[in-house]
Amino acid sequence: MQRFSEIIIEHSQYPRHHGTLEHPTHTGHGENPFCGDRVSLQLLVSSDGVIEQAAVESVGCAISMASASLLATHLHGLSLQQAENLFDQIRGLITEGSSGQDDEELGELAALAFAGRYPSRVKCATLPWHVLKHALGQDTSIASTE
Repeated sequence: MQRFSEIIIEHSQYPRHHGTLEHPTHTGHGENPFCGDRVSLQLLVSSDGVIEQAAVESVGCAISMASASLLATHLHGLSLQQAENLFDQIRGLITEGSSGQDDEELGELAALAFAGRYPSRVKCATLPWHVLKHALGQDTSIASTE
């Protein structure tokens, strides 16, 4: 597996699922006013509650952009409850250094633990995930890490 820093660099330079969806069913927006990171997430959720598509637009630092790219990449095919559980796991991974799972199970998402080593970068890495939480709950307020 690639080193964690290489995964972060790869996803920040070449973000996946960047853009918008034509008819999203769930949306979320977030920003960190202190550093300027901004993330918009759109989901297309089927009638049986499975995420069929995800698209993200992000502006900000490399860690925020990589986190948004990793997020959008790993949502496809998840139920809304699985996505909610993934939020909890990744938040724990970044903020506490543990997701409650073996890193092997998380795959390249485990690279986000790298951001947790730098307290000033935790908010950058978690912002896209807070946006996911808002989108899942259909909360139209601006997500923040504060």
